[in-house]
Amino acid sequence: MRKLILMLLSMFVFLGAPVLGLCQTRALLVACTEFVTQPNLGNSISGNLHMIGSAFLGSGVRSESLSIEDGTIGTVEALSAAIQDAFSMASEDDLSILYLCTHGILSSSDDEQVYLLLGDGQTETPLSADDLYALVRNIQGEKLLILDACYSGALIGRGIPEEGMLPGSRGMQEICSSVFLSDPSIHVLTSASGYESSWYYDSEGLANGAVSYFASALASGLGLYGTLEADANADGAVSLMEMQRYLSVAVPSSSSQLLSARPENLYLPVATGPMLTKPLTGFSYGSSLLMADAPTLDFSFTVTQNTAIQYRLVEFSDSNWNWAEATTFLDEGDDGQGTLYPGRKTRALTLPNLAEGDNGYLMLQVFSLSTTELILCSERLIAVQPDTDDVQLDIRSGEMLSQAGACELPIDVRLNVPAEITVSVFDGEGDLVRRLASSQLTRPAPGGITHLYWDGRDAFGSPVAPGHYTVAAEAVIGSARHKASAEITIGG
Repeated sequence: MRKLILMLLSMFVFLGAPVLGLCQTRALLVACTEFVTQPNLGNSISGNLHMIGSAFLGSGVRSESLSIEDGTIGTVEALSAAIQDAFSMASEDDLSILYLCTHGILSSSDDEQVYLLLGDGQTETPLSADDLYALVRNIQGEKLLILDACYSGALIGRGIPEEGMLPGSRGMQEICSSVFLSDPSIHVLTSASGYESSWYYDSEGLANGAVSYFASALASGLGLYGTLEADANADGAVSLMEMQRYLSVAVPSSSSQLLSARPENLYLPVATGPMLTKPLTGFSYGSSLLMADAPTLDFSFTVTQNTAIQYRLVEFSDSNWNWAEATTFLDEGDDGQGTLYPGRKTRALTLPNLAEGDNGYLMLQVFSLSTTELILCSERLIAVQPDTDDVQLDIRSGEMLSQAGACELPIDVRLNVPAEITVSVFDGEGDLVRRLASSQLTRPAPGGITHLYWDGRDAFGSPVAPGHYTVAAEAVIGSARHKASAEITIGG
């Protein structure tokens, strides 16, 4: 088994996880690049490992605690050996991170399963959720699995809109199909829902290789380029909840999913200074929810070297991102000829040709443009909300969860216009138990449904007491506040 270790000369201070008190972080980054039955991914995911590994090293993760398997894992046994090698010394106070980037495939049989496909060019093996759970369950301490693959949300029963489509489908009853639910020390973050592709952008010729949109945003959120873009509360740390919320707008093309008993309390290793450079960094956006009568997005960024900028707007229509008819245009630059010079820049982008009542979703992509390459530097999901009184907000949930912490209830929030929603669980006394979504921007999804889940745990990851609970949704549309609720009973 070939094992590569990223080595950097500079040393940085590790920002720990203050809530859980984690002592040491270890990481294993795996990319499967060549396959027998599927298209090869080549360097399009080697770049992912370089970016994410650099961010972890910048956080103070020691080089001997960071393992890279680039194109070497084709069997479950090989992955098991790599996991054992990377995490055998972990203790109860440590965090072990496994990043796995590969193809996600639907089974060719009739069992309607999604698998991750391991491949080394000579051998390939499907990896099921059960297989993956068996490989990581005995690692001591907290485990974070980051799955970057098409349909990866299906491995945790997330983002599956149609009954009978895949395990964890959207019946309004408790779901026990995800094996990861049984262990609150395992946290799973995926690049896509159970029905979506996980997209890559073609940047062949870049020194870092091509990368997935998800990995690019993940690394930027961890501070790879000097700014903690996922640090919503500006406290110098990034919780798993902050990261997932950031990815929901920073990766418009697919819907990142999260299974975690306590995402508010698990903190990720973050870089304390820039580890890599690119011409445009430090993106900061105003609200991504625009009004149809004031459709202007404000944002700023830092130019680190002379460059031109290309913007691309992609519309979501007919249930897909319309890449073929994307609108591209150039920044006029500091000199009026298209060149931007180093320094902080502010921009205001006004969406063109909006008619009264228009609403929906767009994707903004910002590229650095040179004579030899086009570098994706940032993305943002943009939602346009109409000025309307015709608002339909509804929340549906299963009525009964037999045992808190053992299964979970699907919660569907249906809204007919884009908005920021807050979804909370309250106990019988009206006290807040868990916040499932906090001012979360809705995404383009079949039926206008935001899919959420509650496993019967409170914000600290502890199972709640048996009794009656209320799940409440709230959205502000224009100047009006809209609410809906559903009742839940937790059994003994």
